[in-house]
Amino acid sequence: MCGIVGGIDTSGGKLKGSDFIGAIQVQHERGNGLGGGFAAYGIYPELAHYFALHIACDNEQSANMADDFIRSHLYVKIAEDMPTKDVKSISWHPLLKRYFTFPGPSNEDLKLSNLGPTTVHDEKMMDEYMKRFVFKFNSSIPGAFVMSCGKDMGVFKGVGYPEDIGEFFLIDKMEAAIWVVHSRFPTNSKSWWGGAHPFSLLEWSVVHNGEITSYGVNRNYLEMFGYECSLKTDTEVISYLLDLFIRERGMSVNDTCTVLSPPLWSEIDRIKDADEKNNFLKLRQYYPQALLNGPFAILVTNGKEMIAMNDNLKLRPLVGAQRGKQFFFSSEECSFEILCPDRERSWMLKGGSPEIVRMTEGLYVT
Repeated sequence: MCGIVGGIDTSGGKLKGSDFIGAIQVQHERGNGLGGGFAAYGIYPELAHYFALHIACDNEQSANMADDFIRSHLYVKIAEDMPTKDVKSISWHPLLKRYFTFPGPSNEDLKLSNLGPTTVHDEKMMDEYMKRFVFKFNSSIPGAFVMSCGKDMGVFKGVGYPEDIGEFFLIDKMEAAIWVVHSRFPTNSKSWWGGAHPFSLLEWSVVHNGEITSYGVNRNYLEMFGYECSLKTDTEVISYLLDLFIRERGMSVNDTCTVLSPPLWSEIDRIKDADEKNNFLKLRQYYPQALLNGPFAILVTNGKEMIAMNDNLKLRPLVGAQRGKQFFFSSEECSFEILCPDRERSWMLKGGSPEIVRMTEGLYVT
């Protein structure tokens, strides 16, 4: 089960949030009301150089602890409640806060030994600082977690049907160049606000339909490199693996996709180009702990590209559509009747063969 939808305007134009609410609502039966969420890119252009930190806290005590922790380790430009709307079907929600921040504490005398230097200027160091900050925050503040921490983007998620979560977060008032959306049907993990999709780290956001049966192996592998999986669902490892290979190790997006979902050995044997064959062999042999096993369809974005990918056997549905410079992906083609009824083409994605659509103008993440 579960339903996923994504859209990207490669020219940098804006897509309406209301359309994506409708596109996931027509897949209503794919969820059971235990989780829904949206990730939107290009929504904070005037604050694009700050990390937009979205957090959720169970109560005032955890919110106060979170605020103290944030101000001790980050410069805070703006701190505010996230705009929301009362929705009858959402009987309870955590306290939702939004900070626009920069690495390095407001109080220069405070340090956290395993977060590194208090003042960070290099972009790579800033990203690493924020990654460590997120893991330390999630493990240190009882009843609080980070929903997202990327630039010019945000994750809006919770327990409920996605159309209700969209109404709650006023998604219908938003426009973004890139959207990924999820409707959850949890089968082997708990239903809570932190377990809803998308899962995000820095600019990466992931929505997933299926099951990552290799979660234990993937998690152990990530923990060797300082990643902490604390959100109690298998999808979390996907966003961290992307960060590890692409940001930290500088691997290409294409090679990273091969690591996560490589061709079958029999397919590699049939490749005639020697260099291509050797590359597939190397990636499959070097990184077996990062391979994603199980039935899955995933949509991934970082504000610069969108990746749509199935497992090798294509055990979960995923279809694509194009209208000019706009590309859309969905668990079901019915979503396209809302997003792009005048589409030029639509197609079924192949198992184990990722499709990558890149922005051509106006990168929203800097």
